[in-house]
Order: sequence, then structure tokens, then C-alpha cells
Amino acid sequence: MKLQTRICRGLLAAVLATALPALATNLSFLNDAPFTHFTAEDHKIFSGALTEVLDKGADGQTRAWSNPQAKASGEIKPLKSFDRNGVACRTVRIANKAKGRSGVMEYNFCKQAAGTWALAN
Repeated sequence: MKLQTRICRGLLAAVLATALPALATNLSFLNDAPFTHFTAEDHKIFSGALTEVLDKGADGQTRAWSNPQAKASGEIKPLKSFDRNGVACRTVRIANKAKGRSGVMEYNFCKQAAGTWALAN
């Protein structure tokens, strides 16, 4: 499975996991999430920027990304790096904009044995 697909699914799962208890009967808020309005190219650019930040970004240093054609953009800021049971993990703040929508969330990612990053709870 492609990294961008895993990240998309992971971010959606994180949103659902945190929002479902409070909004079990009303999922229309997802329609306004910028991530759900990304084009395929937006996903590609975002995923590349996220991987770069997770692999090499210094904590506290913001990395911007944009797709001028779709007018989608965002910022990814690694907040902290930490170790979870011998596995390298990072907390990042992701702020995205697409089609007039904007949103900011924080996520934890941990590096898998294969060298890829996965959304962690």
C-alpha cells in the first residue's frame, strides 16, 4: 500500500477515533476537513512533506507545503521526538487548507521496522 494511502487512512482513523464518541450521530464535520478535499496531487505533495519532516525535520521547525494549482497548502511542525518501547516516534502539528477549509490537529507517528512511519495512538 502506498505511503500516501496509509497516511490518508491513518489520519482519517485518528479523526474518527477522537471524534466518534462525541459526534457519533453527526459525521458531517468530516465534509469540512481540508484533507478530504485534497486532489491526488495534494495528497502526493503533503505525503512527501510529512515523510521529510518525520525523517529529517528538527523539532520546532515548521515545513510548509503547497499545491498552487489546487490552491491547497499547509504546514507541518514536529513538536517532539520520543522513544516508545525502543521505537522512534514523533508528535507533529499539521495545519492544512483546501477549498476554503482549514484545520489543525496533532498526531503521533512511530517508525515501523520497514522504515515507514505509521500513525500511533
